[in-house]
Amino acid sequence: MSVCFKYIGYIKRKDNSSSRQDIVEVIVDKEYEEGLTGIEGFSHIILVYHLHLVNEYRLIRDRDNIKIGVFATRSQFRPNPIGISVCELVKREGNILYVRGVNAYDGTPVLDIKPYDEWDRVEKIRVPFWHNAK
Repeated sequence: MSVCFKYIGYIKRKDNSSSRQDIVEVIVDKEYEEGLTGIEGFSHIILVYHLHLVNEYRLIRDRDNIKIGVFATRSQFRPNPIGISVCELVKREGNILYVRGVNAYDGTPVLDIKPYDEWDRVEKIRVPFWHNAK
């Protein structure tokens, strides 16, 4: 089974880095601008985007002799190359959102935008020992 999505905009960076510290623009197509009404009331948003430069996937990764499945990582090499970032909404100007915390390249197509709220906040999490190992 396959699905087809329509891009609602794209990420615009001043350079082609993917630093999460940079403020980047999310350019939303004008036809969807009305859908941004009220978004500026949120401090953070969730961006869902297509990792359009990825053309392969790997189900297993070897990290320090530990086999880790792709679904236990944040790797971009996934069967469905979809990226998600919780990012700070700095400001909105019309159809442009200025955000910090996006791990995506210039030109990355945006699939969806959601507000980050109490439904998404988790107080205590558990991660395996290898997650933060260097």
